[in-house]
Amino acid sequence: MAADFAGSFEHSLDSKGRVIIPVSLRDQLGEQFTIALNSENTALALYPLEKWEEIKARLSQVRSTDVKGMMYVRYIMGNAYTGNVMDAQGRILLPQKLRSKVGLARELVFVGMNDHIEIWDASRYQAQEQEAEMDFADLLAHMEERY
Repeated sequence: MAADFAGSFEHSLDSKGRVIIPVSLRDQLGEQFTIALNSENTALALYPLEKWEEIKARLSQVRSTDVKGMMYVRYIMGNAYTGNVMDAQGRILLPQKLRSKVGLARELVFVGMNDHIEIWDASRYQAQEQEAEMDFADLLAHMEERY
């Protein structure tokens, strides 16, 4: 069954770099999942196993002679942490390397993105949400033209 992640949830990072996964997202995430960078390199992404396998299948189509393509694959795979599991309290450890890349501080926002979850720094997410609200008509026109 495909995941159906939706909603936004605020949580705090603890001193050990762990965060609690919102209860409403836990079951869909599954027992094992991958932590990686989102497609815009602005937040972390949690991918259920099934979705991560789809991403890997697409990446495996890049020819080894495609230098730019291989650079992209190397970046994505080199910043992906597979086989993650939640502890008994529903917490996960967010790798320091990834937290630094996207500027995560203590206050975080989990955002359901249909087939995966994004984890944003709260202030960065708030700024992005305000920008989306100000440009909503333009965003809607963009979506209607393309999808």
